[in-house]
Amino acid sequence: MDFPTPIPPLPLNQVISQKKVSKLLIGIVVAVLVVILLFVAGFFFSMPPKSFVVGDIVTVPKATTLSKVADMLDERGLIRSKDMFKIAALMVGGRNGAMSGDYLFDTPESVWTIAYRITHAQQGIARVKVTFPEGFTVKEIGATLVKAIPTFDEKGFLDAASTSEGYLFPDTYYFFGNVDPAEVVRVLRSEFDRKYASVRSDPAIMTGSVYGRSKKDIVTMASIVEKEAVEQTDREMVAGILWKRLDKGMLLQVDPPFQYFLGKTTFDLTFDDLKVDSPYNTYLHKGLPPTPIDNPGVDALRATMQAKSSPYWFYLSDKKGGMHYARTYDEHLTNRRLYLGK
Repeated sequence: MDFPTPIPPLPLNQVISQKKVSKLLIGIVVAVLVVILLFVAGFFFSMPPKSFVVGDIVTVPKATTLSKVADMLDERGLIRSKDMFKIAALMVGGRNGAMSGDYLFDTPESVWTIAYRITHAQQGIARVKVTFPEGFTVKEIGATLVKAIPTFDEKGFLDAASTSEGYLFPDTYYFFGNVDPAEVVRVLRSEFDRKYASVRSDPAIMTGSVYGRSKKDIVTMASIVEKEAVEQTDREMVAGILWKRLDKGMLLQVDPPFQYFLGKTTFDLTFDDLKVDSPYNTYLHKGLPPTPIDNPGVDALRATMQAKSSPYWFYLSDKKGGMHYARTYDEHLTNRRLYLGK
């Protein structure tokens, strides 16, 4: 009877190799499963939650950390995971951090989209173009904002800008539809400061006739010059005359302040109006008005700072805007009869 030839046992090193292969295969399978689970979890936590409130607006204050933003978004039900948001923000935003502002979420968004928007200041709120002409008052600026943004808080703006007459730079701006009144004041004042500094730092102006005059006096005078003349050469001439009258202690006798406190232009004024006892009435009170009477532009500021010297002490503007100058009061009266019929 023949017996089968016994199979010799595998060498020890081959047995060990098979065990290693088995462990490797198990490790790969586990790793794949982990990756799949992470992918599924990441996908799940990246999706907008069912609690996502469409139309919600989240305000991110300045210097807010990503962790704080994650808490805010989680509390509003806009994300599924705070940790997922922070990871996404670091990956898509790098070192940007959270950008302040009001963020509108008008459709459900993934955590990646939200993270990108908040780290790149994509607020999702349409900006409105608003233009403020030179010489507008605070009240006129407020009324213009309401026309452009019907929901704008005009009273809040007037309160916030109560001490800013003259220092709100007239220009074209783009504001969010839900802009805060205080933010409008901040933006316009910041732009004024920048433009004023630029003009004031001109070497010719630094050593010119306004050297040593206060910022308040310059801005107040510029607000008058803004309304007194149109052409730049005339503005410089008018500024020179008014500075000279001011330095001599003479009454300025200018009409634009009446438009500010009475709402009347030069051609509407009566003799009784000239007798109204107001600190803005430069026919009764010497010196400049207590505050600027409007918000002057760059040209008026520059003309006021580089006022032109002349032999004239009086001037007037006719109904077509033409300027007429006089050396004496008698010459001035003649010009009034010739060009104004007075």
